[in-house]
Amino acid sequence: MCNLYDIGPSSNTNLSAWQRAVREAIEAAPKEFGIRKTDPGIVARLDEDGSDMEPVGMRWGFHREFNPAINNARSDKLSGRMWNKAWREKRRCLIPVSTFYEWSGPTGSKLTHAFQGEDAELWMGGLWEKNSKEDIGSSYTMLTTNASDQVSQIHNRMPAILRETDFDEFLNGENPTHLLEPFSGDLKIFDCENPLRKKPEDHQGPVPIAMLPGFE
Repeated sequence: MCNLYDIGPSSNTNLSAWQRAVREAIEAAPKEFGIRKTDPGIVARLDEDGSDMEPVGMRWGFHREFNPAINNARSDKLSGRMWNKAWREKRRCLIPVSTFYEWSGPTGSKLTHAFQGEDAELWMGGLWEKNSKEDIGSSYTMLTTNASDQVSQIHNRMPAILRETDFDEFLNGENPTHLLEPFSGDLKIFDCENPLRKKPEDHQGPVPIAMLPGFE
C-alpha cells in the first residue's frame, strides 16, 4: 500500500512531449511533496478522443460513504464491484512519483523508509473517476500489488510500478493485469526522517538517515 508520496522534482531530463507537460503541471501544482489522502495530485491519462496523453489535477482517493478517500486499489481485486467498472472502462492513469514512503516496526518507534527509482522518477498505475460532488470532482486511486523481494523486507505490498514500454498496453489493453506484477527493477531504499512529523510546507523530499544494508 502507499499513503504518502512526492511527485517532484524529476531527475530525468530525457522527457517526451507529454511527460514535459506533466512536469510543467507538477511545477504549477499546489503541492509537490508529501501527497496524502484527499490532497490534490497530478496524473497522466488519455484525452477524450484517446489520441494523446494529458496531465490532469485530481484528488487522491475515491470518495465513498463508508470511506471518504480510498487511495489504494488492490490489483487482485479489479474484477470486484469496487474497481471493475473503472478498470473495464479503461479509466486508467499514470501517477508520477519521485519518492514513496513506508513504515516498519512497532507502534511508537516505527522507522520511515523512502523508495526511489535508480535513475528517474517512477510511474505508478492508477484508476480515476469523476465524482458528482462539486467539492470532490475527479479523483484517482493508486494500484497496489504484492511486494517485490527487495520491498518485502519492509512491507508485504507496494505500488504497481509500470515501465515506459508498458504504458500503451496498460492504458489501452482490455485486461492488462499481467503488467501489475511486483516491480522487477531495482529501487533505492533508505531510512529517512518521518515527513509526517513536519509541517507540510517544511517537507521538501526525504532526508536520509542511513542506507539499508545491501543498498549502499
